[in-house]
Amino acid sequence: MRFFLPLIAALSLLSISPPLHAGENAGDFTLPSLSGDNISLSDYLGKKVILVSFFATWCAPCIKEMAKLNDMQKELGDRGLQVLSISVDEARDKAKVKQLIKRMRYTPPVLLDSDSKVVNSYNPRKDMPWTMIIGIDKQIQHKKKGFTEGDEVKIREWVEALLPKAS
Repeated sequence: MRFFLPLIAALSLLSISPPLHAGENAGDFTLPSLSGDNISLSDYLGKKVILVSFFATWCAPCIKEMAKLNDMQKELGDRGLQVLSISVDEARDKAKVKQLIKRMRYTPPVLLDSDSKVVNSYNPRKDMPWTMIIGIDKQIQHKKKGFTEGDEVKIREWVEALLPKAS
């Protein structure tokens, strides 16, 4: 019996925040941005196609993906895309995040999830980078872990399929 109580307690903790899957409604969250504002997913839900990308400054594939996402935001933002990048770096590394964003001239909002509450909901394994695309219908349409050169083509196809058609 002594063995089962800690096991049951551990399993109950795992069930508190089950990971969200494609086809499920995206759960709302609010995080501080690098610029100091609080930004909520609900600020964009139902209004734009949202591409959420979890990254870390120590993750080389993340940096490569971010460069592609920056371009995608510039090219498709007027058609209804909103990229939100979420840093999972620790709070003490905020200066590193700021330096990276400045060096890259990265324009999408960068949110800080230093206590891992949001990443634990969407990506409990903490794969980096980890990207999800949420349609205007508020449903998670696509999820992708990792990034290799060329993945941006598929990501862009997914996004464009969800955007209103250009007139």
